[in-house]
Amino acid sequence: MSKLRVSIVGASGLVGECLIKALLGHPRVELKLLVSEHAAGRAIGELLPALAGECELKTVSATPAEVAQASDVVFCAKKGAETFQWVPALLDGGAKVIDIGGEFRFRDAAVYETWYKEPHACKDLLKQTVWGLPELCREEIRAAKLVGNPGCYVTSAVLALAPFVAQGLVEDAGLIVDSYSGLSGAGRQFNAKLSNLFVDVDENLRAYGVGNHKHTPEIEQGLARAAGRDLKATFVPHLAPLDRGILTTAFARPKPGLTTEKALAALKDFHTPARAPFVRVRAAVGDVNVRDVAFTNYCDVSAQVVERSGQLVVASALDNLVKGAAGQALQNMNLMSGFEETLGLKGRSL
Repeated sequence: MSKLRVSIVGASGLVGECLIKALLGHPRVELKLLVSEHAAGRAIGELLPALAGECELKTVSATPAEVAQASDVVFCAKKGAETFQWVPALLDGGAKVIDIGGEFRFRDAAVYETWYKEPHACKDLLKQTVWGLPELCREEIRAAKLVGNPGCYVTSAVLALAPFVAQGLVEDAGLIVDSYSGLSGAGRQFNAKLSNLFVDVDENLRAYGVGNHKHTPEIEQGLARAAGRDLKATFVPHLAPLDRGILTTAFARPKPGLTTEKALAALKDFHTPARAPFVRVRAAVGDVNVRDVAFTNYCDVSAQVVERSGQLVVASALDNLVKGAAGQALQNMNLMSGFEETLGLKGRSL
């Protein structure tokens, strides 16, 4: 049986490293090219010591045409202008593309331009782009040639709130998403400023991007897709003294009759094993924590109705590098390639 030829553009970043680990354990994949312009020619095990003895490939400098010719599927982990150069050329070369960044997450280029503060150079491709949250877009992903992998915060927020907005169990107004992310959410940046991060974050917590974080419109887009109508949400992200992981606590006003028992039932009805093989519904909000999902592709969720204040509280936790990025991208690759959705993602530490 021939294997799927897979390459990674931007292989030396944190998501690239996680992707390599995941792909090395995938029984139907042959890892072909690891593209890294700034480190071309270096053994990946030298560049990323965690991969020493696991992968013998060297990073390369290659053109999009060369990468497409060698690949059936390409994961693109570039940003901005570089993404807009790579993605159309890869598609023209016959490869399917899963874009890890934010450039192909929106159907409306104006939304991207407003929130990312730069022109969208591939507007013509947006009509064929599929937003890659499998729990909501599975059948579209199966037929896609270009998938925009969702943001990590977005995945945690939408998986938490989608069951309630989809089933009309909460009011549209007053949706709040309060999230805490580990440092790896910022990626691996090759600059001296990284030396200050521990000093800045250890024994500290802070909010950032309040009202203008780039994931805000994508959260609203995902919730609108689930609800079938436009929705607005207040998103407050925080930087937490963690290596990896996201804990999200979302708040909504329940409609009359919603109890904790019914809220948990709504989560289970929406996130069935067939529809959401990587979403686990926990018995209580206090049972949802980052440690249980770290290095896995799972997202744990739970809910509670606080009757005294008339508030629905929904918690979710995931690993921002796995279900929030590389693992979800691999989930999308499986769907696009006709494989079992969970192949290569269960029973392993990523």
